[in-house]
Amino acid sequence: MGGAKRARSYAKFLDADVVICYKERRKANMVETMTLIGDVQGKDVVLIDDMIDTAGTLTKAADVMMENGAASVRAIATHGVLSGKAYERIRDSRLSE
Repeated sequence: MGGAKRARSYAKFLDADVVICYKERRKANMVETMTLIGDVQGKDVVLIDDMIDTAGTLTKAADVMMENGAASVRAIATHGVLSGKAYERIRDSRLSE
């Protein structure tokens, strides 16, 4: 099951909305563009991912959410690799938690 499909299943169960952050990159750990599909205006957003390596994607997604009017952004991941400056990126990001 793909990530978006899985997210929709959980959202239905939780009676929550789903937005998708579509990312494109040419090299690993280098997100070039990120497109938001859905509406986060005034909403508390929870970013869910399987792994946080350098935290580049995570912090860019948090920026995109806030730039599109999210009230707050939190994140959860199953695997925190946290390589390089990941900790600092998260600490200095727009994430609430």
